[in-house]
Amino acid sequence: MKSDGLASQIAAYWSAPSDIPQLPRWRQLVEMALLYFLRRNGPGYYVQARWGRASIPFRDKWQHINRTEYRQLVRRLNPGAYQKSSQHKLIEKSVLTLQRLPTPAFIGFVHPLRGKCAQGDPMRSPDQLRQLLARHAGQRVCFKHVEGWGGFGFASYRIAVVDSAVQLVRKEGEAPLTVDAWWQKNGQNQDGFLLESHLEQHPDMAALNESSVNTIRIWVILEGDRWSVLGGYLRVGRRGSQVDNNSSGGIACPVDVESGKVREAFDPACAGHALTLHPDSRIALVGFQIPFWREATKLAGEAVAAFPQTRLAGLDMAITPNGPSLIELNVMADYIGCAWMDLPLKARLK
Repeated sequence: MKSDGLASQIAAYWSAPSDIPQLPRWRQLVEMALLYFLRRNGPGYYVQARWGRASIPFRDKWQHINRTEYRQLVRRLNPGAYQKSSQHKLIEKSVLTLQRLPTPAFIGFVHPLRGKCAQGDPMRSPDQLRQLLARHAGQRVCFKHVEGWGGFGFASYRIAVVDSAVQLVRKEGEAPLTVDAWWQKNGQNQDGFLLESHLEQHPDMAALNESSVNTIRIWVILEGDRWSVLGGYLRVGRRGSQVDNNSSGGIACPVDVESGKVREAFDPACAGHALTLHPDSRIALVGFQIPFWREATKLAGEAVAAFPQTRLAGLDMAITPNGPSLIELNVMADYIGCAWMDLPLKARLK
């Protein structure tokens, strides 16, 4: 990060109003320097971890993993030869479906050479895509880039048929997209797109922000012969956004592992500014109880166990009215999550 941008980030962090006791700024600067030069965790990580809080012991900060250590850890726990089994969304969907784990229903794989729908018919041209979508008229269908991350390439469309023409409606009031227009932009993508059913989320989750499916990320690790939950956080989107990723303005809400209640909430773009209510819906975030939390933690272990030679992962899940549903598995989840969850990973793994 450029020095002027870093200085602005630190200044914004310090300017945030807080009822939580904070360390003196000189002490924070000393800690930032020590952690950067001796542990290679920079000031940006310090800010994301909200380490100005006086309640966080310096020994915990020292035990947080840095980026290089994290990559080495992942390579040790999740051998590279097996990582792609969960990183490619078509392979991942196949494994979850065959293992009978709850996940949005597979509709098809759109690809100019390899595409097929769930019924086995080719899905390699605009006409074939049109015929498939026509069978889902009135429903929402999710398009996912099979190599996408951070919400990249995701779109949810309501399928409308008007005068025999299939239209893709992202949101009401917005001009619909024709299949030909979608294909012209995306049809020749060499990675392809996964099509799956749209999840109806639990009403409590939808109330937080109705335009996005608000998910939880649960970190789990295989320790001996059992799966252990390392931490978790809720991600909530902002008004009008279809995704809840922090790269798209989503809010991070670290969760108490035992109860499944939100401990705190903040916008990662300005981590020091704590949120009590959602800025748009005005629903309380702190203290929010995630429905089916116990079921979600159990499902997290079962999902990682379905993938060979995988011992550490971050699971993204949606919560439906009937329980948790798997969105995806991350064998190299963004390590900044450790900062958000107050997870000193080096100490925890000892």
